[in-house]
Amino acid sequence: MQGLRALIALFLLSISFFTPAEDAADAYFWYDIPQSKLVYVQTAHGQVVIALTDSIAPHHVARFTHLVKQGFYNNRYFYRVLEGFVAQAGSNSTHKLTESTLPLKPEFTAMAVEGFYEVERNSPNAPVSGFINGFPAGATPDRQRYWLAHCPGMVAMARDNSPDTGATEFYIVMGQAPRHLDRNMSIFGRVVAGMDALQKLPRGDTNNNGMIKDFSENSELIYAQMGDDLPVRRQRNFKIQLPGHSAYEKRAEQARTLSSPFFVDDALAPRPVDICYTMTEVVEYE
Repeated sequence: MQGLRALIALFLLSISFFTPAEDAADAYFWYDIPQSKLVYVQTAHGQVVIALTDSIAPHHVARFTHLVKQGFYNNRYFYRVLEGFVAQAGSNSTHKLTESTLPLKPEFTAMAVEGFYEVERNSPNAPVSGFINGFPAGATPDRQRYWLAHCPGMVAMARDNSPDTGATEFYIVMGQAPRHLDRNMSIFGRVVAGMDALQKLPRGDTNNNGMIKDFSENSELIYAQMGDDLPVRRQRNFKIQLPGHSAYEKRAEQARTLSSPFFVDDALAPRPVDICYTMTEVVEYE
């Protein structure tokens, strides 16, 4: 009898963990973001959480992480917010020049990366499009160059006309995807929570490139902290879906072929997948 009970328990356990089989397979197609790669940004409108990736711009990630840990961004402002384009924050070059704020060499592309998953060839805005650990990216057909894409929610270092002038100021893409900036900016992150807070920021003057004239608490970046510097009770856990996940592959295929009951006219199909439109999902979990 005891042997039968043990067999039944084992059977029930197998159902709990392995049914359906596709769920077990999909479990591999997630990137769990370590707390050391999460930045918690507190605004007057709520918290924004940024996931960092050093796949393309490792020196910019190191700089941004260092500045966050130093408290550089605390009590700063989103001083440039252009409707449908970007929200830019930092000191607006009012800080002192130190070893921690010297300009960096550009990291627009990389020659070799790990974790690139191809989604489409001859895609809009890139010869090859895909994702690097869930971050939207492009590549050359021969896979000699890789770069991250300016999809909504992506984070990059701002600069002047010279390519080696990025130092401290960062921006977050809002609204439409400015893909003309790809391969021209050092991108190093993706917002995983709080885009709604960013959308509440006061907008700047469009005639002055989105610059805010008079700062108020509504524009304030109150503080920024790294996840591994926070007590566990204040940490939030996120994972990014990878393109091999069956749910993502289904969405991408529907976008490519318009094979959904919603579409009544599929004359334009098949068409390339726009990765900024078919972004991988972000899930927050306990």
